[in-house]
Amino acid sequence: MDYNYERYRMSNYDLSRFDGPKAGEELIDFKLTALDGSEVSLSDYKGKWLVLETGSLTCPMYVKNIDPLREVKAKHPDVVFLVIYVREAHPGARRGPSAGMAEKIALATEMKDAFGEHREILVDSIDGAMHQANGSMPNMVYIVKPGGEVIYRCDWSFAKNIDKVLQERDRLHTEEHVRIVGAAPWITVPVCLKGGWDALWDLAKAMPFIAWAHLKQDIGMLLGKKFIHPAEQRKKNKSQ
Repeated sequence: MDYNYERYRMSNYDLSRFDGPKAGEELIDFKLTALDGSEVSLSDYKGKWLVLETGSLTCPMYVKNIDPLREVKAKHPDVVFLVIYVREAHPGARRGPSAGMAEKIALATEMKDAFGEHREILVDSIDGAMHQANGSMPNMVYIVKPGGEVIYRCDWSFAKNIDKVLQERDRLHTEEHVRIVGAAPWITVPVCLKGGWDALWDLAKAMPFIAWAHLKQDIGMLLGKKFIHPAEQRKKNKSQ
């Protein structure tokens, strides 16, 4: 799969995989870039509680969290909240995949200004090194202890779940998957239109496949079975 894809398809994501450190394991250190172009390492935040969330200008699931997390952030002043700008979730004619770091930083800056982002933003490398090593989902979250140990990670970020974990920091939280409905239409439509009308159309076309993939994953989790990505299943069928 092309990491910096030009058009959204459900096949851009593999719901069966969630790479990266689990609860109880050490966060992997990566060098990222601040909006001013300076280099920042995740290890620079050791000694502080850390909430890492991934997002992009065209990701409705990320945008839905901005205002609710403002309240969560105020409740937990000892915690550093970071947004890692990864890749455009729904690229299109208006805003496509980044061709270089300067463009990627510019899109992250636009994201901050467009949505009134109140958290510090760091930018992943052009090939998404940090993103791919930690699960590759468009709006995942990690909560990390001051010593660097992950106590919670989830494939989708929700403010209420982050708040709950921060109120119960004395234990590991191993629930890595959350069933989702999606962001509200009044968020989804204008956010996708940041990418362009073609980006919104791509999402609309993919909705039945998205719903089916998530339903299969939810059922699989309830039954204790792992969701198999369609591409992996086709390869498996051919080899048999």
